[in-house]
Amino acid sequence: MKKIVGLCAVIGLLFAFSTTAMAKGKSQGNIEFGELSCQEFLQGVAKGDEASVGMILMWLDGYLSGVSGDTELNWEGFESFSTALAETCAKSPKKKVLDVAKAVGIE
Repeated sequence: MKKIVGLCAVIGLLFAFSTTAMAKGKSQGNIEFGELSCQEFLQGVAKGDEASVGMILMWLDGYLSGVSGDTELNWEGFESFSTALAETCAKSPKKKVLDVAKAVGIE
């Protein structure tokens, strides 16, 4: 029972963060990840609020999960993916963020 309550709380928080980020994102326009460079990605992350950045990272993780067929959300893996993505993008600002995300996120 505790697991179900905990899961509902996590889903509720994610929904609250995502709806806030979506409302803010509408004024910013769509993100074309296929064309987005690491430099542009990092600039957007630096300007974005926590909820928006979290939503973008969740989208990237979901995209990679779809590509790889992974169906598990691993919170520790998500944190290491986010860190590796930021570090690798900082070293290669001209690379496309999806290329870097695939390299650091798909084993």
